[in-house]
Amino acid sequence: MGRRPKAENIRKKKEKIEKEKAEKEKVETRGRRGRRGRLPRIKVGGPTETAEGKVVVGISMGDPTGIGPEVIIKSLLDKSIRKIVFPVVFGDKGVLARVAEDIGITNVRFRELSSVDIVRSMEVGEGEILVRSISNLKMTRLRYGRPDRNCGRAMVNYVKEAVNAAMAGYIDAIVTAPINKEIINEAGFRYGGHTDMIAEFTGAREFTMMFVSKHFKVSLVTIHVPLKDVAMKITPQRIYKVGLLTWKFLRQYFGLKNPKLGVCGLNPHAGEGGFFGDEEKDLIYPGIVSLRSKGIDAEGPLSPDSAFWRAYNKEFDAVIAMYHDQGLIPVKLIDFDNAVNVTVGIPIIRTSPGHGTAYNIAGQGKANPEPMKAAIRLAAEMFTTKKQIDAQKQIMSKEEMEIEKEIKRYRVTEQELEEYVYL
Repeated sequence: MGRRPKAENIRKKKEKIEKEKAEKEKVETRGRRGRRGRLPRIKVGGPTETAEGKVVVGISMGDPTGIGPEVIIKSLLDKSIRKIVFPVVFGDKGVLARVAEDIGITNVRFRELSSVDIVRSMEVGEGEILVRSISNLKMTRLRYGRPDRNCGRAMVNYVKEAVNAAMAGYIDAIVTAPINKEIINEAGFRYGGHTDMIAEFTGAREFTMMFVSKHFKVSLVTIHVPLKDVAMKITPQRIYKVGLLTWKFLRQYFGLKNPKLGVCGLNPHAGEGGFFGDEEKDLIYPGIVSLRSKGIDAEGPLSPDSAFWRAYNKEFDAVIAMYHDQGLIPVKLIDFDNAVNVTVGIPIIRTSPGHGTAYNIAGQGKANPEPMKAAIRLAAEMFTTKKQIDAQKQIMSKEEMEIEKEIKRYRVTEQELEEYVYL
């Protein structure tokens, strides 16, 4: 017979086994398999995070084969972002896990959210990202930069589910990662981009696109329209509606009491009195007169080559551009990493980074997350500002009445309304 072990040795061995078991429980394996098999085991734990005191933001994943998943992961691992928002990704858990593996990010775990209506009651650990999986794309078929129709359908469904969650009040705002418009249309949808897609999902009839950056806020009269068709799409009514939407948006989400708008012309030197084109006097100026008749401080038509310099120097709170590149070139030239696309005129908050799918660097770990972070921060700021304004609405009502009296000084006379066609 061997010697009986001492009680002290038994106790120490038991403590060692329990310690090893506890350490093992801190290590979890992400269950979905990627292209290279099961993903590495990672440690999770530490302090938990809840939605209390934060803006709940839904992020649609965008094109599964672009840089959207990568910039989302990088952004949501930034502690400065997690301090202000409680995020949930509307996308594909498997795609996110594979992207994390491919770019070498191991300090992340993706947790399935079974139903979006419980998001505000959830707790997540450090390095954990909530995912509402809308699709279950086959990992073996996915190739970076080569989306198929299944990806096209998935892109639309990610956005639709995020919009529905915002409309129902489960989340406070949405941020959308870049999509491929060509593939979406090949999949059977007819959308020019996020703007008209989200407008349809929310039932908005009057809407436009605005780009917001440190130096500019720019609304577009026409959005994704071929340059040869732009002049045909410009009408006094469209100028007027975009101006109204922009003015209301600046008051509602940025707290500006009497925003000043600069309205660009279409032609060189804003038509030079008709010498370079008649669109300014026939189409754009009548819209500006209508805005001024409503008490809105609108100036124009402005020569586009100087309008943005004046806006850069804070003469205008926002610029209204006639077409896509007229407005976006100066914004991206000055503030590319901080330019955020915002949909104006819809009943929810929606922002998006100002870049595209960037297929040439997808899956390589090279994508810059700063534009996505800027979009997330702006969504949170807009929600917070609107919440504060709404809370003070009763207090501000008298002040708003005084403002209305003040801005009436900018009203045009009946004679000016009649004479606009001769300018």
